Amino acid sequence: MSHAMKTSKKSPKKNLQELSKADLHIHALNDGKATPEQIVDWVHEHTDLAVIAVTDHDEVDSAYEARKIAKKKGYDFEVIIGEEVTAKEGHVLALFIKERVKPGMSAKETIAEIHRQGGLAIAAHPMFQTRLRNPKHDSMDGVGAVTLIKEKFDGVETVNATPTFSAINLKAKYVNRGLLLKAETGSSDAHIKEAIGVGYTLFEGKTAADLRRALEKRQTQAHIKKWHASGLFKYIVFYVPTAIRNIVWGLRHGFSAKEPKIINVTKDFE
Repeated sequence: MSHAMKTSKKSPKKNLQELSKADLHIHALNDGKATPEQIVDWVHEHTDLAVIAVTDHDEVDSAYEARKIAKKKGYDFEVIIGEEVTAKEGHVLALFIKERVKPGMSAKETIAEIHRQGGLAIAAHPMFQTRLRNPKHDSMDGVGAVTLIKEKFDGVETVNATPTFSAINLKAKYVNRGLLLKAETGSSDAHIKEAIGVGYTLFEGKTAADLRRALEKRQTQAHIKKWHASGLFKYIVFYVPTAIRNIVWGLRHGFSAKEPKIINVTKDFE
């Protein structure tokens, strides 16, 4: 079995009760609007997530703070220490790490450092390659197909809840299920607290250790919920200023080249 849960003789209802949700790509003030405390409070009050990962760009301070606050308040979910690392070829999610992974290395070097720390490396929103690589303002940028296929990622983010990413998600899932057979993750990539849990990873068990085991065995499923109109509006309000700044920077300094589109999803793939 690769991406589907194991079949079981147990009743469907009981089987569903043994599954939990994780959001493995959440941003705090480093690249979002919510503080670590606001994030964990929102997760506790508004979601049924069992595990979250705070993954700010190129730092881990917010993740450690979120975990500390969640434990202090006695919340019944776990916080994974994570980071969205800016590698040369695109962003890499580092999960279960202990310390900051420095940005600017190649994807191969980045993955090696994540593994050295005992962590897992997930390709964040792969196949989405922006030309707006502005070092002053973090923008989403994923690895292309060549890097995704060549490097030793532990998983692929096949669901990113960014509202405009349905085609990108489909392409990532197509490559993974047709060729790579890596663990699939679903995440919100939340930059506002209202987005948390819109994209999620389904796994068997309840703890971070259970989640890690499921990822290593490639027994996870990526899912997405519908955006609420209010949350979608808040997301647009948040993102538009950043997009404008990136475009202006690109016009002044030039745009980055993107990898040629070498993956075409067949019409019958769902």
